[in-house]
Amino acid sequence: MSAEELLSKFDEGTQELTIKEEYQLWRKNCRYMYEFVTETALTWPSLTVQWLPNHTSNEADGVIDCKLLLGTHTSGEDVDYLKVAQTQLPANKSQQVSVKSTSPTNGKDDATKTKDSKSAHSSRVKIIRKFKNGAEINRARYMPQDSSIVATINGKGDIDLYNIDSSKDSSNSSIAQFQPHTDNGYGISWSPFQKGHLLSSSDDKSIVITDTNTKLEVFKNTTASKDIVNDSKFHPLSQNVFGTVSEDKFVHIFDLRVNADKPVSSYYSEDSKGINSLAFSPFSTNLMAIGNTNSNICLLDIRKMSSSSSDGLLHTLMGHSASITSLEFSPHKDGILASGSEDRRLILWDLSKTGEEQTQEDAEDGCPELFMMHAGHTGSVMDLNWCPYKDWTLASVADDNIVHLWEVGKSILNDKVEIDINELE
Repeated sequence: MSAEELLSKFDEGTQELTIKEEYQLWRKNCRYMYEFVTETALTWPSLTVQWLPNHTSNEADGVIDCKLLLGTHTSGEDVDYLKVAQTQLPANKSQQVSVKSTSPTNGKDDATKTKDSKSAHSSRVKIIRKFKNGAEINRARYMPQDSSIVATINGKGDIDLYNIDSSKDSSNSSIAQFQPHTDNGYGISWSPFQKGHLLSSSDDKSIVITDTNTKLEVFKNTTASKDIVNDSKFHPLSQNVFGTVSEDKFVHIFDLRVNADKPVSSYYSEDSKGINSLAFSPFSTNLMAIGNTNSNICLLDIRKMSSSSSDGLLHTLMGHSASITSLEFSPHKDGILASGSEDRRLILWDLSKTGEEQTQEDAEDGCPELFMMHAGHTGSVMDLNWCPYKDWTLASVADDNIVHLWEVGKSILNDKVEIDINELE
């Protein structure tokens, strides 16, 4: 073995040890950061996660029964599935947190037996339904007008629709399939205004809106982006507006009331090394966030974006150390943004802190907008999602085969609460 190969092996071992040490440190300090946090070991990594909106509150037991969407990425070694999982959340906040992770039972069913130390809820994540797919599922999202209908986009660029509430137990395949793309895709978004309208984008540089009711393409653009279109989303507040981001460093804003041949405005993120994800604020019509390959997040004012320049940049958030993979604004709190990255971190940002003065000690911990860092994953964060019915609660998945469910601790939300931390920790 050459000296270069030996050095490479040593570096790999050192990095692995560092990740383990960081994880153990995170576990030790969980009780100071969370109201609850659970880990579930999956058989295969999931590249997607989303809370389903339907839930049941059991006040007598102090729990919330809920469900999530997950996927599989088997690299062709097994059948890929869309999965529906069920779990419980604590209805009442607790003071302390314990964390325990387990491997899937018998190598088949994804499971965990983690429990919040002061709650009677069972945080076991149990897969209750599986639906076959022809490739790894990159994203799965339910239709906002009918949450029983779920769309997935996979590694071939195929879009499948599933009825996850179907009473036919033997039906484990899609109810419809569309092939608007010829290559791998991640961008998928249901219109919050037009029932059945599904926006998608792909590595083939195309952007398509499919009317799943008629199976017709109502919009298609193959010329606006010169490289892979990594993400696409409908605007939550403007019926005819949607945005896309791509490897060519461009953000494009489209308006369906205008000719589909070109976007109505664009932003060029020159230093981004490519743009991976985008998010529109659900509170401010003109606020948009984009996640770059260079690890930075840009906040944009879409009113000030022009045709092809860098006009519209409001602020840049710096805190990650690797490519941004996912972005989502909180549906409950104005100005709270969550970001996931290949650096294994998930950061919550408080945009109301922008411009605040910091002491030198505080500045060493990060920029003023950095509200909280979730450091429990040991692999790249692939997707995240805010719980729609429980404040400050998120789900996140990473390529370490782990899904996390967690709620921000009240000691972090209320900085007046004093925390007694042992100096050794």
